[in-house]
Amino acid sequence: MSIISDIQISKNGWFSDNDGQALTTGFGTFDFGFASFSITFFNDAESGWIEYSFDGQNVHGRVTPGETRRMDFCRHRSVWLRGENGGESYRMEVY
Repeated sequence: MSIISDIQISKNGWFSDNDGQALTTGFGTFDFGFASFSITFFNDAESGWIEYSFDGQNVHGRVTPGETRRMDFCRHRSVWLRGENGGESYRMEVY
């Protein structure tokens, strides 16, 4: 039995940045349209953290300015993001 045969990789890709949807100080929803395999957040802002949530209410993590957070083997159909001040520059890649 091979463990590799049990791994499912997404055949989809999704991208967003502040040109596609600007961050505010309240959680905004980002729907991928598929269950993710990997999510990467890039906080490109010079100041201001970015928080993410998988239920829209609880904070599940924070990405500080200049930081990149990558989560592999995570199955989510959407994520909620908010910025400390609103308008933080970010990129998000999902597959």
